[in-house]
Amino acid sequence: MKISVDALALAPAAAPMVAALLVLLVDVVFHAKARLPWIIAALGLVGALGALVVAGRRGHVATLCSGGQCWWRLDAPGTGLVGLALVSALVVVVLAALEPVRPTSPQRAAVRAMLVLSATAGCVGVVAARDLASWLVLLELATLPSIALVALRGGRAAAHGALTLLVTALASFAVLALGCALWFAATGTIAMSGDAVITAFADPARKPLAVVAMMLVLAGVGFKLSLAPFHAWTPEAFAGSGTWVAAFLATTSKVGALGAMLVVVSAASALGSPAQTALGIIAALSMTLGNVMALRQVDLLRLMAWSTVAQAGWVLLPLTSVSAGSTHAAAQYLALYTLGTAAVFVVLAAFERPGRAVQIDSLRGMFRSHPLSAATMALGLLALAGLPPSIVGVVAKVVAMKPVAVDHSWWLLGFAVLNTLLGVAVYLRWIVAMFVPLGDATGDASDAPAADSVEGAGATVVGTSAGAAASPLVVTTRGHRVVIALMALVLVATSILPSLLLRFF
Repeated sequence: MKISVDALALAPAAAPMVAALLVLLVDVVFHAKARLPWIIAALGLVGALGALVVAGRRGHVATLCSGGQCWWRLDAPGTGLVGLALVSALVVVVLAALEPVRPTSPQRAAVRAMLVLSATAGCVGVVAARDLASWLVLLELATLPSIALVALRGGRAAAHGALTLLVTALASFAVLALGCALWFAATGTIAMSGDAVITAFADPARKPLAVVAMMLVLAGVGFKLSLAPFHAWTPEAFAGSGTWVAAFLATTSKVGALGAMLVVVSAASALGSPAQTALGIIAALSMTLGNVMALRQVDLLRLMAWSTVAQAGWVLLPLTSVSAGSTHAAAQYLALYTLGTAAVFVVLAAFERPGRAVQIDSLRGMFRSHPLSAATMALGLLALAGLPPSIVGVVAKVVAMKPVAVDHSWWLLGFAVLNTLLGVAVYLRWIVAMFVPLGDATGDASDAPAADSVEGAGATVVGTSAGAAASPLVVTTRGHRVVIALMALVLVATSILPSLLLRFF
């Protein structure tokens, strides 16, 4: 059996892995250079993006083909998701490079950069994999490095978050492995296609096996996507991981999870109405639980964790429809969610302090002291809420609900509208906090000192009084301010012309 190999089609997934190996090799020679691994990682991701653009323009979207079956293939939404994974990973790498270097452990930079690149390669590859073995291995490659990234943060919270994520990852792998085994037993092939499922359904003896296999695989991917009731790891992992690692879990990791979900859902569509109803129940549960729990949070990282659970329900919402554009709608919503989430994390990374969580009281006075950062975070939160002037958020909600309305799933549409209102309450609470004068944290605005400049790396500190509940907000470097300004420009541009982003999906 002859299998054709197209190196250009494989390059977007191979480039991050090559960069990961290069990071480790260079670290042997330049061990004390803490920034160098991140520079190599960024170059590797840029190279992968370049390869994706060239491959897409030349039509190199399928490879590993034999007998009319291609085991590596990217469709239009898949190509967009690969690009989204690479861009979001590049943002994470920039945030990691801007993190203050810890003199006690500079050697961790190379290991962390390697882990980010390895997980990104898994996220890219799982979108294109079309056989059970590659799909399962790449999905775990996208997951396991994330556990190490959380653990390497150090401290009790990081250890607890990593342990929670590890236990969940092991459970999800067990569910996925069993589901894949039953899939093969039911269909007689490793191909993840609707035709294989239809063939299994035609045989009454194999039909129950196929249904169980599909449900187990969907449940396993639900762990990765933070869908309720498979979401338990998310708040603990986010809280213990630190800002840029949490940003990776909330963006790049979710892109890979959706890519894996789309491969399964495209085959699960053969199940018809029962599968769509099950997905609808999970979507409604995720949206509702995520928003209700987010309303109770005072820690910004935990807010973003529960926001991820709620937004995962929104991402799944279009996939409950049998319409032709449902996969495009899910990919488009994920892109818009990723943009809003990345904006929040970019600002949060600038204000992060070791050992101090950014809480809602920490944001008081932010619009006065740091107007650009506050505006960027507000636009990101408004995008997640689906409110103007962040038009991109409004478009996202319409994109997600349109396939459901076309299918006349009014009960599910009702849940979507209800959760839109809940989401407004969740995110506006944090935006309003940024307008509150700093002194109101203790009831006396006159006690709060003005913003002071401190020397070193262009840092700016906004102080609070000794008795204030709010923690000081610190913009650590000028690099953070540049990234925040660029993110603000992207948010404004996509709000004016959402098609700038949506056309890639």
